[in-house]
Amino acid sequence: MTFYNILLFLLIIFNFQLQDQYIDSLIDNKQYIVAEKAIINSIKENPNSEILIKKLGDCYGYIKDWDNAIIQYQKLVELDSDNSLYNYKLGGTLAAKANETNMFKSLSLINTSKKYLLKSVELDYKNKPAMWALIQIFTELPQLLGGSKSLALQYANELENISQIDGLFAKKYIYDFKDDYKMSNIYLNKIVENIDSFNTEYDYNYLNFSIGELCANNKINLDRGILQLRYYIENFTSRDRSTPDYAYYLLAKIYLHKNDFSKANEQLDNAFVYYNSNNIKNNSLYKELLKLKKLISQ
Repeated sequence: MTFYNILLFLLIIFNFQLQDQYIDSLIDNKQYIVAEKAIINSIKENPNSEILIKKLGDCYGYIKDWDNAIIQYQKLVELDSDNSLYNYKLGGTLAAKANETNMFKSLSLINTSKKYLLKSVELDYKNKPAMWALIQIFTELPQLLGGSKSLALQYANELENISQIDGLFAKKYIYDFKDDYKMSNIYLNKIVENIDSFNTEYDYNYLNFSIGELCANNKINLDRGILQLRYYIENFTSRDRSTPDYAYYLLAKIYLHKNDFSKANEQLDNAFVYYNSNNIKNNSLYKELLKLKKLISQ
């Protein structure tokens, strides 16, 4: 290889790295539409780049464009069918789409979703997000349609062997959903007993929210609850189940427990702003916001 060819090769690599960093920066700053355009331009030069295809799928997922996200993740599975992450991404996105469609289509999507999620766990038994997705599906789906409390608990046990906090919250989630308050309280107490050993930041944002919610509702480890909820809000994406307005509401409750009325009002205002600016339709939450506002104003 001549010096010119080596230099050209290095320039191409350098340019690719710069473009990759630019795309990552856009995604980190939640500029998903701009990132989408940049990725599409890059894919024209590298049509089989798994990194770019994954990032494009993620961008579509962040804006809840499930159909286009599914297309990208299907490409990844076709390129590498034995990749646990790719199977999880496809299965999880199919499940997300199932939540926003009619019952007939939803069942078909859920069954396909389970296939990919089960394969993801089979390929990597430590894939916690895939296990969580299966736990949610088997818990929330009626038994006649393929739901199974016993299977959900089986995966929760496997999850606990990998991560105590994931397992405990998974079991509490299952019993909460099934209205088994006795068992739910058993796992609530176990979580409280071990809360000081848990991390203050988790990649799986559901855990950040769950710890913060637990602290707010049970008036324990209030400073810890503040940290977890702030981290949840900072890292919130459309893939998360609870919107930031509810997290702000929980922060307001915590500050009220601390008798810091100024900060409680500030967080409550944040909740109202997010609720109204994002056209959220959640009457029960709105009533709770008004109730807390009245309580703080007394």
